[in-house]
Amino acid sequence: MSDPVISINGFSKSYVTLRGSVDAVRDLNLDVEAGSVVAFVGPNGAGKTTTIYSMLGLLTPTQGTITLFGSPSGSVAAQRRLGFLSEIFYTYPYLTGRDAMRFYGRLSGLALDDIDRRIPAQLERLGLADAVDRKVSSFSKGMVQRLGLAQALLHHPDLLILDEPTTGLDPEGRKLVADMILEEKARGTTVFLSSHILSDVERTCDRVVMIRKGRVVLEEAIATLDGAGNSWVLEVRRWRPEMAAPLQALDGEVISADGDSAVLGCAEDKKDDLLRWLLSSEADVVALRRGRRSLEDLYMQHVGGSSDG
Repeated sequence: MSDPVISINGFSKSYVTLRGSVDAVRDLNLDVEAGSVVAFVGPNGAGKTTTIYSMLGLLTPTQGTITLFGSPSGSVAAQRRLGFLSEIFYTYPYLTGRDAMRFYGRLSGLALDDIDRRIPAQLERLGLADAVDRKVSSFSKGMVQRLGLAQALLHHPDLLILDEPTTGLDPEGRKLVADMILEEKARGTTVFLSSHILSDVERTCDRVVMIRKGRVVLEEAIATLDGAGNSWVLEVRRWRPEMAAPLQALDGEVISADGDSAVLGCAEDKKDDLLRWLLSSEADVVALRRGRRSLEDLYMQHVGGSSDG
């Protein structure tokens, strides 16, 4: 296996405030393999942006290390190989779309003639071809955000770091971003995505890392959310509340109940026992299907309920 593109080891970051020291991130360990798309998910104030800014070299770890492509975060060797889009992209309003792309292309180390060859394709890709010679001050919020994504992609980075890239975008813009992530994945680009849009994460990512109060609380492959071979869901009628106790004894659970109707869940190895019990009781089994955990279910289980900010 090749070395990880992102390697975070024992990373902690604290801030000194008037009320004392605040731990934003605590002992974070994370590896991101080349060509993978990893979602970094958590409530506001969980430490996501602190981690990303430290990956970019804009913040210095209080403890631990962060390397990109084997080089220290913030080094020229690392920065030349990554593209970044912040949650809200700002740029100089007096520049045209073309001039803005030239500016960021030069910051990425590209020659001007190379930049000019690449600009049309990138702006076309992000739906901005007609705005190439318009000033950014005339752009809508969504257009500015798409321009930010275009500049992040201009130098064909090996690592793409996206911090809430769909902020300010309409559904069409969100789909465009999701399609772009899948295209970059197919190209072999490593993508590190911070997002609150869990449906987009499920569609585009290989793995999800959930963080709360500066600590990782869950790492899981998106493919495991399918639940096939691991769980079953049963819909029953003539359900009574007193049936909950024997259900639990069989390691089943009540997912939801409404009057004499209920939705039950169980593990693969408990399905037959549960069916036999239900068939011997007065309950009627009206449906049986493979279970599936959604990313939203996992989010609410591990990090939901309140903001960390």
